[in-house]
Amino acid sequence: MKRLAATLCLLALCCHAAAAQAVRPDDARRLLGVRLGAEVSAWLEEVEGKLGREVYAEFAELDAPDAGGDYTLGASYLTRAGVAVVRVDESFRARGEQQTRAVIAHELLHLRLRARGYPLFLFSPTVQTRRGPAEDVEQEHVNDLVSMIEHRVFAAEMRRTGFDRLIDLTNGLDAARRRGRTPDGQAEVLNYARASLEWNDARLVEEFTAVYRANGWTRSLEGGRRMAEIIRAADIRAPTEVAPVFLRCMSVLYGASFRVEPDRRFALAKIYPQMLIYAERPRGRR
Repeated sequence: MKRLAATLCLLALCCHAAAAQAVRPDDARRLLGVRLGAEVSAWLEEVEGKLGREVYAEFAELDAPDAGGDYTLGASYLTRAGVAVVRVDESFRARGEQQTRAVIAHELLHLRLRARGYPLFLFSPTVQTRRGPAEDVEQEHVNDLVSMIEHRVFAAEMRRTGFDRLIDLTNGLDAARRRGRTPDGQAEVLNYARASLEWNDARLVEEFTAVYRANGWTRSLEGGRRMAEIIRAADIRAPTEVAPVFLRCMSVLYGASFRVEPDRRFALAKIYPQMLIYAERPRGRR
């Protein structure tokens, strides 16, 4: 199943100025031609103030040609040079200013967490799976999990501004119906947790639950519920409080124990930490 929320791009090396729009002092309250308003402008100014650089924004096609829809609404990241980048899916060119402003605001809140030192997580090269290195085949699930945790951190601001009602994440319902009784995995756990936490329509969540049961995705249903409970109960107020919640969710997602350590070679460590994920070895019986 495709991802349903804005994604995080961890390791982008550069941004293309020709396709991007800088926020200039004489147009500080606009991005992509959209007037941000006082509160969102304050978020933008905090990011730029902490990073000491202008934010770049662009419209871009964020889903693969065979994705079957627009599932990734926006993305944000810092380049190796410490430049904050906001990307909004091309489809929003035709959706109007309100929805585009909501996606921009959402991505600025992610970037504000980076500027405040909130961590990102990356599988260590030592973690292997049957399909290959975890950093190659499982990292997207880690990114989605971190994104969900961060959504919880700034959920109150999204609700207060009304932006949460302008971003529709419920397209996963039709995608799940189309899948039918096919094998499920980590993506289905994450998608159910996201629906439980972020969909604003209890009736649609009930329909989503019924689809999971009809598809035989009982483990993903239970795992998604447990993960949502962990994130919902979290009261994260500082960067150091993210890792414990992340590790509890990883245990649900993979049925294994992990630990994290700072990446001492990370190029942006002075701005925010990148935590490397290591698998804990099972303790042998005595």
